[in-house]
Amino acid sequence: MPFNYENFINNSKLEYTKEISGIDEFLSAIGFHYFSNVKLNNQHITFNSISLVLEVSCNLDLLELLAHFNTGRWGNSGKEDSPLHIALETLDTKNQYNIDIEEFTLFLNDTSIVIKRIYDRSISTQLNDILKQIAFNYVFLTRGLTQKPYEIFVPIFEDYIENIEADDEQLNMAPKSYSEFWGIYLDKDDEASIYDVNKNTYVSGDLEFLSE
Repeated sequence: MPFNYENFINNSKLEYTKEISGIDEFLSAIGFHYFSNVKLNNQHITFNSISLVLEVSCNLDLLELLAHFNTGRWGNSGKEDSPLHIALETLDTKNQYNIDIEEFTLFLNDTSIVIKRIYDRSISTQLNDILKQIAFNYVFLTRGLTQKPYEIFVPIFEDYIENIEADDEQLNMAPKSYSEFWGIYLDKDDEASIYDVNKNTYVSGDLEFLSE
């Protein structure tokens, strides 16, 4: 049977536009537990997986959110796992292909937090720990409460860093955890700064966020 290019293209389109069963329930569950409006901004599809890009808009300031999170009034499912992870696991069971979150952006009144995937399920399993890290580092992030972060990028990768004062061994490895380097935009600075989470301090270096 001769190869039919048109049929190949049409079949590929069907594969790459497959629907996600339970996606509306997934977005609603996130909105409920995080008191937010949730938008599926994009989805990157392969033959056996779908990577989601989520935007979560919450009508709270960062300090308000951290306070509510600390007391269990925000982002709490009553279980050890985050509501985001529980919702993602439920969504995954409803589909025949692997579904994960590639990027999660939390838009607050005074800042935005952008979290990138570094391994399978990294965002959903580590979201609570990331928020705890932000709370723990808040005084250092704000340079002693003298500035406010209006964008936080978790984590930043080697490709975005030039001339950073850090160990060569650190720079030769992709991030394995969210507790390495973050990119921070502060309200009194024109450019992003690099924050060393392990050392609780800003480090010298040039940071450039590249468009995908």
